[in-house]
Amino acid sequence: MKVMVVKDRNVLNTKFLAQFVNSLSSIGHEVHVVCDSYRKPGQGVVLDENVTFTNLSARTDNALKNFYIQLRKHLTIPSFRFQKLIQAERPDVIICYFLVDLFNVCFLQKHSVPVIMMNHNYPPVVFDRLKKKSKLRQRIYKELIEEADVLQVLNKSFESTISPYYDVKKIVTIGNAVVQIPPKKRAQLDQPKNKIIYVGRIAKKGKRQHLMIEAFAKVADKFPDWTVEFWGLEKYGSYKQELLDLITKYGLEKNVFIKGYSQNIENEYRNADINAFPSLHEGFGLGLADGMAMGLPSIGFNYTPSVNELIRDGENGYLVSDADEFSEKLELLMSDKELRKKLGAQAAEDMKKFAPEKIIAQWDQLISDTTRAFRTDF
Repeated sequence: MKVMVVKDRNVLNTKFLAQFVNSLSSIGHEVHVVCDSYRKPGQGVVLDENVTFTNLSARTDNALKNFYIQLRKHLTIPSFRFQKLIQAERPDVIICYFLVDLFNVCFLQKHSVPVIMMNHNYPPVVFDRLKKKSKLRQRIYKELIEEADVLQVLNKSFESTISPYYDVKKIVTIGNAVVQIPPKKRAQLDQPKNKIIYVGRIAKKGKRQHLMIEAFAKVADKFPDWTVEFWGLEKYGSYKQELLDLITKYGLEKNVFIKGYSQNIENEYRNADINAFPSLHEGFGLGLADGMAMGLPSIGFNYTPSVNELIRDGENGYLVSDADEFSEKLELLMSDKELRKKLGAQAAEDMKKFAPEKIIAQWDQLISDTTRAFRTDF
C-alpha cells in the first residue's frame, strides 16, 4: 500500500513518528512522510531509506525563492498545496498525525483517498482545546473530524468519550508500541539503587512533578539514602524554578534532582527501582509504559486516563487517590525489595501486548480494512 503520513512540523524530532513509519515500511508499505513547514523539520531521528520525505515549504539557499515560498505559504490554503502532491502520488490512504494536519489536508477538499486521523492524547483534552477557537474554526473542525474515515484512539475506554463531541464514522483503538526489554537488560531490582524515577516533560498542569516532591518529602526522613530523578524536556522555566524552590523548602537538595533530557533513557530506567507517575492526564503514558517494560513497579493516580489502565492496582504497581496515599505506597515499595521485584516482573509481562510487531500488525490491518471499505463505498 502507498501510505502518506502527514505531520505539520518537527518531523525529524519525533521518535514515535520515525518508529511508526519505519515499521510500516519494514512490512512492505510504500511510505511517504509529508510536512508543510518553512521551519527546519528537526533532527535526531532517522527515517528508513525506503521512506520518502517531502517538505512542501522547505527553505532553500536561494533568497528569492525563499521569499516566494513564504509568500505562497501565507497567501494560499494549505490543502491546495497538499492536493497537488496527493494527485501526483495517488496514495492508498492518508494518515494525519494531528488535527492541524487534518485541516491542512482536507479543508475545502474532497480527496478520493481514505483518511485516518490519529489521536495522541486523551480525546476530551484535545477537543476541549478546540472550544477556545472561533465558532467558524470549531465548525470547520467538526466537519473535518466527522468526515474522516477513521479516528484512532489509544485506549478502549477513550472510545466512549468521542460521542459527546462528534459523530464520527468509525473509531479504532490501537495503543502505542512499547519496546520490549530482554530480562537480562531490565532493571536489576535484586541490586537496589535506591532511586525513584519519573520520565516526562517538566509541566505543572499535566505532569505535576510537584506532587512527587511533596509525596517523597513525607517519607524522606525514613529513607535518607533514596533519591528522586526527573527526566524530560524542561519547557517551562518558571515551573522548574517552582520545583527547585520546593526542593529547597523540604531540604531535599541532596535527594531530588531535575536531570533534563536524556539521549539514553533506557539506561536511566535500568538504574532505578520505582517508576513514579503523578500525571493528571495522558494520551497513552509511554513514559510509564517504557518503565514498566523495563521491569519497574509503578505508582500513579486512579483518576488519570491511560495510567489507570496500564497500572493494575496491587498487580504491577499501585493506583492511588491523593498525595498522602502516594506517599504510603512509595514507603511500601521503598521498604520491600521483594515486593518491587514481584510487581516489576508482572509489569514487564503486561507490556508484552504492546510489542512493536503486534501494534504495527494492528495498523496494517486497519490500513487494509480502511482502503477496502473506501473502495467499496466510493
